[in-house]
Amino acid sequence: MRLFGTDGIRGEVGKYPLTAENILKLAKAASIVLKKKNSISRVVINKDTRLSGYIFEPALTSGFISMGVNVVLVGPLPTPALTILSKSLRADFSVMITASHNPYQDNGLKFFSGSGYKITAEEERKIEDFFFNYDFDNFKIKPSNYGKAVRLKDAIGRYSEALKQNILKNLDYTKLKVVLDCANGAAYKVAPEVLFEIGVELDTLGDKPNGTNINQKCGSLFPQRASKLVKKRKSDIGICLDGDGDRLIIIDEKGEPILGEELLFILAKFYLKNKTLKKGSTIVTNEIANFGLDISLKNIGLKLKRVKVGDKNILNEIQSNGHYFGGEPSGHFIFKEDALIGDGMSTALRVLTIILKENKKLSELKKGLNLLKVVEINQKIDREKFFQNEAKIYRDLNFLLKSKNLFFVIRPSGTEPLLRVNLQYQPRNIKVTALRKLEKNIIEIIANAC
Repeated sequence: MRLFGTDGIRGEVGKYPLTAENILKLAKAASIVLKKKNSISRVVINKDTRLSGYIFEPALTSGFISMGVNVVLVGPLPTPALTILSKSLRADFSVMITASHNPYQDNGLKFFSGSGYKITAEEERKIEDFFFNYDFDNFKIKPSNYGKAVRLKDAIGRYSEALKQNILKNLDYTKLKVVLDCANGAAYKVAPEVLFEIGVELDTLGDKPNGTNINQKCGSLFPQRASKLVKKRKSDIGICLDGDGDRLIIIDEKGEPILGEELLFILAKFYLKNKTLKKGSTIVTNEIANFGLDISLKNIGLKLKRVKVGDKNILNEIQSNGHYFGGEPSGHFIFKEDALIGDGMSTALRVLTIILKENKKLSELKKGLNLLKVVEINQKIDREKFFQNEAKIYRDLNFLLKSKNLFFVIRPSGTEPLLRVNLQYQPRNIKVTALRKLEKNIIEIIANAC
């Protein structure tokens, strides 16, 4: 049985495996796998603003302490803060308590190494093995060897100073009018502080978390509020973060959300113009990114490399082949010179810099990118039946789609019981009636199998 999905462990609080008892047990299992040998062990625990964080944080703390691991509590802060804090605190590993963009009823855990990278699939499997098979009831440790817990008082200051490394000292950020939506999540305090300190004229939304309003009609999942305020205030940009602050949606001065592919294109053009990138350089994205991006990047002399969905796959490709940056349509962006983990505010600060350096509106900066039309089908599945019939489902869908004049990607969600089918096409290549029939056939194939 698996606990980990594509991005840590995530699900509804109070249901298996996300109960207080299991969280404590997970902490014990993770301690065995991730703590360094022959040293003073230390783990950093961060969290977003969900009410259930008050269950998970003490449960994790108790589990780690009982295994002789010292605990440093730093939250609530965005997930990427862990990369900076775990390094400076010389932690063995760190944990983020979050369900990212999910509603408050859900929560989860993301584990990171002491270097700030997400733990490997092998480490995940080892944690699962200890969780299911180890006899923790008979685990003995001397009472004098139990760990301790402290709360780091200057955690926000450390992270905000690291963020401000992404601005240029010779630019006047006071020229910019910004709308910021913190999603009532982990960035609710630090993000407004950073933007205030660099001097922008700021309007802030989603900065009053109450434990149950994270991602609730706000942030990257619901950019409409920020969009209206951008138009009303005649702002230059809207920045909409998600619940744990590792991704974002940018809104242009017209109140239009900028797609992840558009932001990749804007960044790529800027870095090519400023010779951070050379002709022939490769940008990294995932398999479901719009195929129009490939063509548009090729037109300006750049390549596109596609990997499986998941920001850790973007990171692995950047690390393995030395690419400068990459990102996903969902709003995760990773830069080689940055903290090597998706950071919404780090990306936002880069975009503010581009607006000032180019002296252009965001709507102008995204010109030159021609995207294909997209249909995203998210069909509910019974996971057990899906895995039993997986081969047949893929075979039938591939047979149905391969003869059509379009691009397609089929993949199960790593966080929800859904099978996702992404279709991309040029309107001139397929009729609307044919497309609707195709959607119906896809849904039928999946529903009949699971």
